[in-house]
Amino acid sequence: MSQPTGIIGSLLALDKLLVAELVLASVCLYPVWCIIYNLYFHPLRHFPGPKLAAATQLYTSYYLVTGKPIEHFRKMHAKYGEVVRTKPNDLSFITDTAWRDIYMHRQGKPQMMKSHRLSFEADPDLFNIISGDDDTHARHRRSLAHAFSDKALKEQEPLIQQYIDLLIDDVRNQAKTGTAFDIIDRLNWVSFDIIGDLAFGEPFGALETKSTHPWIDKFFTSTQMGCAMMEVLDFVGTFWRDTILKQIIIPGIMQSNAQMADFALEKIDARLERGIGNRPDLMSFVLKNNEEGKGMSKKEIVSTFNILVVAGSETIGTALAGALYLLQKNPRVVRKLKEELHQAFANDKEIDLTKTYQLTYLNAVLSESMRLYPPPPVSLRRVVEPEGTTISGYKVPGGINVGIPQPSAYISPTNFSEPRSFIPERWIETSNPKYANDKRAVFKPFSIGARNCVGQNLANTELRLILSRLIYNFEFELENPDFNWLDEQTARIIRVKPPLVVRAKVDEQAK
Repeated sequence: MSQPTGIIGSLLALDKLLVAELVLASVCLYPVWCIIYNLYFHPLRHFPGPKLAAATQLYTSYYLVTGKPIEHFRKMHAKYGEVVRTKPNDLSFITDTAWRDIYMHRQGKPQMMKSHRLSFEADPDLFNIISGDDDTHARHRRSLAHAFSDKALKEQEPLIQQYIDLLIDDVRNQAKTGTAFDIIDRLNWVSFDIIGDLAFGEPFGALETKSTHPWIDKFFTSTQMGCAMMEVLDFVGTFWRDTILKQIIIPGIMQSNAQMADFALEKIDARLERGIGNRPDLMSFVLKNNEEGKGMSKKEIVSTFNILVVAGSETIGTALAGALYLLQKNPRVVRKLKEELHQAFANDKEIDLTKTYQLTYLNAVLSESMRLYPPPPVSLRRVVEPEGTTISGYKVPGGINVGIPQPSAYISPTNFSEPRSFIPERWIETSNPKYANDKRAVFKPFSIGARNCVGQNLANTELRLILSRLIYNFEFELENPDFNWLDEQTARIIRVKPPLVVRAKVDEQAK
């Protein structure tokens, strides 16, 4: 049998050790080439940002996985300006016009796609209102739209108020004993009980048992693991993604999600048995839409309602905790807010949905607290279409991930005067020269566009009612006034907050 000749023969004749050395050298040189390409040949090479961020995704991914993205992005924007290259293929914007360019439909162009569309469900083909593509999202949103309308909220107000009553009773009991307590627990309990009743037809019982339901703890853990996996999936190659991650790690998340889905399914089955009825909860509107043949399957209902329970509660508890902390650090604002509330309401029972929306200073306090402490800690990333686009005047090539980190945008001196100061008046005295140049249009706590927060009306209602009644009825003081609660936090897709320990006294003016 003849031996191979030519190039093939020469290659086969090479020493096996030499071949191994060549393979090893190629493996080692590939990441070096990637770094060189990212720094000197990549389409984003001219955008400002840290060289390490441009060279490798590991730089920013480290801060995201370890829960430290907020200060990392703030420092980058403070140093490099309104647009920063935060990863080899990522740009971060903090301009007001970027909201329109990234998240809205643009003339002649569809809205940008989400950066990630990955399901951690036990059924990998099942997507919900968050993880689904635009068509899936739009269909789910239509099913829920009427449930969050002004008319529906007015009908839901008695249900919401009954849980706030339980919260007020609990804080009043704490005030009587004079003991210090973690207000975050109470804020989470009331928001979870409200959304639990609206979604499943019954509360989690958190306020009555004074404990967090295991389902909620499991969801928080799964959500943070999922966020970390997103970063890993962004970085690893196809082989590792399809073997180790999808075969070993992600199934663990899916199993956890399946357990939560079983709990939700049990609750939803019980609610479905009662039919539409006269109860103005979320399910009644979904069922009405399903009767018209354009709604959601039961699996989709379970998956989407799982998301709604957390999105409709965790963000509320977070925003309220931030507002209460900032108020306690600014007694002048507390006095002014109390004055407005006591002038508007003769007693606690008069505090309602319609009147709270009319309170100028209350609305300013909430806007200012969410400016300094927005619940979303990271960007909602989108992918630029293949032909490229223009964002805030910058030409951005196709395939690039773009987004707006709210915590960075809202405290940038390019957008607000005295950006780190808690000044509700900036939202009222718009003609005041001190605040005239504030770029209030950059403030979008619920995002904008077709994928903005579907439940923002409910969120605004809960924020106003809960904060109004707490401040009307009580005087709070921080157990440790020197503790910088804002800085002692980590965040991934949600904020991980330390306890906010306070003492409460019944306000002598409250009736």
